[in-house]
Amino acid sequence: MYTIRVTPEGRLHAEASGRLSTAEALRLASQGFALADAGAITDLLVDVRGVERGPGQWLVLGAVIASRMEGPMRLAVVAGPAQEPVVRRILRYAGLRNRAAVVMTEEEALRWFAGRLRERGREAASRAAAAKAAPTGADAEEIRPKAG
Repeated sequence: MYTIRVTPEGRLHAEASGRLSTAEALRLASQGFALADAGAITDLLVDVRGVERGPGQWLVLGAVIASRMEGPMRLAVVAGPAQEPVVRRILRYAGLRNRAAVVMTEEEALRWFAGRLRERGREAASRAAAAKAAPTGADAEEIRPKAG
C-alpha cells in the first residue's frame, strides 16, 4: 500500500507500507514521477520504513527510477534498518550517485535537501564567476598566421 502527496513546501512525499510487490512499487514510481513532472517538483521524499516485504525485482525498479530522474530532481529515501540494504542496492542499480540519499528520518532528508540546495547555489555562483572571468570575443587576441 502507498500514498503520494505534495507538501505545502512543494516537495513530493510518498509513503509505502505493508507488503510492497514489484508491480505496486512500479506504480508508485510511475505515479510519483508523473506528479513531479506535472508540478515541476524536484525534491522527492519516499518513506519506506513501513514496508514489511518486497519489492522483488530490484534491478527493474532501479532502471525505472534511473530513467525517470530528470534534470535537478533529487530523491531521499527514508528507510529503517530492515529496508536500508535493499534501498541502497536499488539506488546503486539506478546509478544516481549524489542525486539520491538513504536516510533514517524525515529530518535527515530535509537537511540533505537543504545541503544539496546550498551546494547547487555555490556551483551556480562559481560557474557565473568563471563565465564572467572568461575572455569574450572582444577581449581575446586574434592570432593570425604570418605571411610567408
